[in-house]
Formats: sequence, C-alpha cells, structure tokens
Amino acid sequence: MKILGIETSTFWGSVSVCDDDTILCEYVFNTGPRHNEVLIPTIERLLSDCGLGKDDLEAVCVSVGPGSFTSLRIGVSTAKTLCYSLGTDLAGIPSLEILASNALWCGDDVCAMTDAGRGEVFFSFYDLKSTEMTPAEIATPESVCAGVRRKTVFVGSGALLHENFIRDAVGERSVFLPADLNTPRASGCALLGRKKILSGQKDDPFTLTPFYLRRSAAER
Repeated sequence: MKILGIETSTFWGSVSVCDDDTILCEYVFNTGPRHNEVLIPTIERLLSDCGLGKDDLEAVCVSVGPGSFTSLRIGVSTAKTLCYSLGTDLAGIPSLEILASNALWCGDDVCAMTDAGRGEVFFSFYDLKSTEMTPAEIATPESVCAGVRRKTVFVGSGALLHENFIRDAVGERSVFLPADLNTPRASGCALLGRKKILSGQKDDPFTLTPFYLRRSAAER
C-alpha cells in the first residue's frame, strides 16, 4: 500500500511516502504559518523523487490536531481534496499520537506535549501497560506534572519549552529526547494511518475536520 503522510500541526511541516510499513522518503520544511505556499509543491517533488504519481497512492493520512489553526486547515483540506479526487482511503490521526510514536521505543509511559501559547500546553499521555492514549487536553504544565506517577518520557515543543520546570516538578521520573525527536513527523502519521485503515477505520473526506481544542482568535 502506497501511503502519503501529511503533518502540518506545527510551524514545522512534513510529507512522507510509505510502502506498507517501509518509509520511502520524507521531506521536512519550516515555513511558519505559510504551509499553503509549499505543501503542494513539496508533495509533487516527493512523489517525483520516489518515481510515483498521484494515481499510485492508495491512501492519504493526515494529522488532525490539536495544533496551529491555519496549518491544520491547510493540511486537512489538502488531504481531503486528494482523497476525493483520487478515490483513495483517508485516515486522520491525532497529532499528539503521532508525536508520542517518536518515543515508544523508550519503554516508558509518554507525555506528548506541544506549546498551546498563553502558558498552556496541549497534552496526552500514552500508557505503556494499556497501550492507549488519553484524550487530548489543554492545561498548564503544573497541572500536567501533577498527574505523573511513573517514569515518563516528555516529548514535543511543550516539553522543550518547559523542560526546566518539568525536571524540577517531576524529578527523576522525567525523561527527555533529543531535539530532533520533538516534532511530529509525516512518516509517523502514515504508519499510524496504515494501521487505522487496515483495521477498517477509514475517515470520510466530506466530514473529517481538524481538532483544535481552542477557538481561533478570529472566532473569539
């Protein structure tokens, strides 16, 4: 199964092509909120470099948030348009689940945490025993740390931003990853989406929407 992954929940964006569970290629870009200027050209270059055309794609998987309002809308709308025009399968994957997948090799619980602004973070816990993610929430770092009972890997932009506070609050139970593993990646989105599609949980291009947790400034 040739799968296109799209991740635009932060100012860092990425696109990837996977063949079943093998990553063929991945491109990462940092364009701030201007993903609309580079996303389609980067997808076209990615497919060309892999020797593929859009018609070779069998599925598109996209990060649905929480994250940047504008960036998420661009990624989700692009994925939906591709799936509708090509007739491919679609899978929307929570951005915090994609982020947590960067840390599962550590063998500990994971707290995926991204900066939400205003001194808050978007966060979700991965429980190693149940292998399940808790629902995404928004809270202060203090509230997040109060819920940590076991050794936990903190990953994401929120973890980097509040690392000193987390170390003081959680102590030896806190683990941090190298900086390059603190961004959700399109390859992780594609691999998680493949599992979702194979389990029969496809999304509808007409109804899939980004998951924000907080209203945009224009809506308040």
